[in-house]
Amino acid sequence: MSVDRRLLNWGIFLILLGGVPLAVAQGWISHDVVEHAWELWPLILIGAGVGLILSATPLRALGGIVISATFGIMLGSFIAVGFGGFSFGNLGCGAADPGAQQLVQRSGSLSGDTSTVRLTASCASVAVATTPGAAWNVEVRGTENARPAIADDADHLTVRSPDGPAAFPFSTRRASWAVTLGTDPRLDFGLELNAGGADVNLDGATLTRLSVDANAVGDTRLDLEGATVERLDVSVNAADIAILLPAGADMQGRVEGNAATVDLCAPAGVGLRLLVDDNITASDNYDTAGLVRSGSAWESPNYASAATRIELATVGSAVSYTLNPEDGCR
Repeated sequence: MSVDRRLLNWGIFLILLGGVPLAVAQGWISHDVVEHAWELWPLILIGAGVGLILSATPLRALGGIVISATFGIMLGSFIAVGFGGFSFGNLGCGAADPGAQQLVQRSGSLSGDTSTVRLTASCASVAVATTPGAAWNVEVRGTENARPAIADDADHLTVRSPDGPAAFPFSTRRASWAVTLGTDPRLDFGLELNAGGADVNLDGATLTRLSVDANAVGDTRLDLEGATVERLDVSVNAADIAILLPAGADMQGRVEGNAATVDLCAPAGVGLRLLVDDNITASDNYDTAGLVRSGSAWESPNYASAATRIELATVGSAVSYTLNPEDGCR
């Protein structure tokens, strides 16, 4: 009996394309396993190489089987957990080595009534913290080709990764950023992430606006519980983000997700109003979290009388919003 290699490859691909989501749905395979399926991409190259080496032997079909199986597993995992459910980490940039060489160490202070801070990071793990006073500090470690550019004056700080694409999956332009900002000046703070992740804690800071643009990032956390934020604008694409909302001041804003997962944690007693659109497709839990539907918005019962009120538009496509998840906003 002879087997058509093309049909064999398609058969393997389709079996795994449907089998992986079924296995996840039945609990046979955990989400933690399949969310790392993109890391199998080197097998595609290995399969191509095996096919070339064995092209003149009876085992020549082996390379195609490896490639078809890899694509089936990766795409089946995509279907099972959604694009935003993947744990991209540094997305092919490679993990930053904490012991890597120090590329930059710069300090200064911001003295303007309202100062602008812009961080644009690619293939980087970014940690942002605060300290009393007006001083700021930036330390970056990583590979030499990840050295960022820094510009500053009395009311402005900009830190930017080198220009150019991350070149997934072959880039080695990876870095670890540690940024500290003083809490004295009011800040207009913008953070752009392209592959990598961030842990941002703005305790004690006062922000006229906080904007976050995250693309293809792994776990990213914004801790605003101890901050004062007048306006929040977040855009996440193929990303996983957790946002701890502020406890002590009113805030308005917009969170837009596309192929993403968004966790929102609201402090007790805060009046919450979440506006929605018709494109949110995943397991929103606003009702079970205690909110009440009012037209195109979900409101906490105490919204009208609360001392602190937060109004957010939570919109997007193929995005899952979860309010106050059981394990918190990690």
